[in-house]
Amino acid sequence: MSKKKNISYLFSLALLLLAGCDADTATVPLPCEEKAVEVRLKASVCTVEATVSRNVIEGTALNTGDKIGMFLMRDSNFSTPYLQNLPYLYAEDGQLNLQPEGTKVYYPARKDTLYLYGYYPYTTEAATDGHGKVSIPVTAALEANEATDYLYTGEIKGSKKAAATAAGIPVSLKHALARLCLNISTNRPEYTAESYPVLQSIGFTTREGQKGTMDLQTGDITSDSPDTGTSVISDYQDEATPPALIPGTSVLQKDYLLLPYKHGSTGALRRLAFSIKEPNGTVKDIVVFDEADADANTPPSIVLEAGKTTTLNIIYTQSMAAKASVNDWDKGTEHTFQ
Repeated sequence: MSKKKNISYLFSLALLLLAGCDADTATVPLPCEEKAVEVRLKASVCTVEATVSRNVIEGTALNTGDKIGMFLMRDSNFSTPYLQNLPYLYAEDGQLNLQPEGTKVYYPARKDTLYLYGYYPYTTEAATDGHGKVSIPVTAALEANEATDYLYTGEIKGSKKAAATAAGIPVSLKHALARLCLNISTNRPEYTAESYPVLQSIGFTTREGQKGTMDLQTGDITSDSPDTGTSVISDYQDEATPPALIPGTSVLQKDYLLLPYKHGSTGALRRLAFSIKEPNGTVKDIVVFDEADADANTPPSIVLEAGKTTTLNIIYTQSMAAKASVNDWDKGTEHTFQ
């Protein structure tokens, strides 16, 4: 299981608008009697189950050069946008700088409150429908070292009064995807540090397709193909040192970021299988479960929740009789197969 980590970073958003008291512009400050007030924010990534990967947010900061997108609304129903999809560049000192560099924007005149919605990573493909709803394209079902860790803020209220404080308005970024952790090990006594099997490949099929859109307001992700699963295969045969299964050593851990899935008794995975090469060179294909095969084990009700880790412990015993266990919710779910 991964350890929970607090991730925090500080940045300021400077917003410039309104050439006149009733006309918007992005080039000059407020010329009327009202004093221009910058929008300042203090951001943090919520405490969640973090994965070990460069592309998954962990530690205390984003990577230098990462971009965050921000939408500013005049109300909470997205019907009256103020500024949309502003790109902010994360700097080494922890600040977010509006692009182009040096650009500033402010609160609108006679408006004390703004409704802010942010997401990571920034994309120019954010889409807005006729009702103002903003959708962010999402692609999941990749190993964590190749995946994008999509984040969102939900609704954040910013006020001119709060802007007067040095710390700024607190903003929390939350993980929109779920993490699937596959732990693979063996306890067979015939294997030793000198004679052991190696993992050739591992694959699974999800319940839903792993491309979709994220609702910027809620962070909810809708699959583009809810009835067609995605097949994910990780092949290690060409690696110089294939993953080894040695009794008594650390388990092999493979992490994936997937679309969240929680629908009654229907599990998030349709099929799970892997391939092992024995010390004598024999290759064995092991089906952990497969709902399409009457002779295979029935898939358990695996739940994938946003910001949580679901762990599958696969203990290679050659017989592979499946057993399942579930951790309490704050740790996500965990299943064991052997």
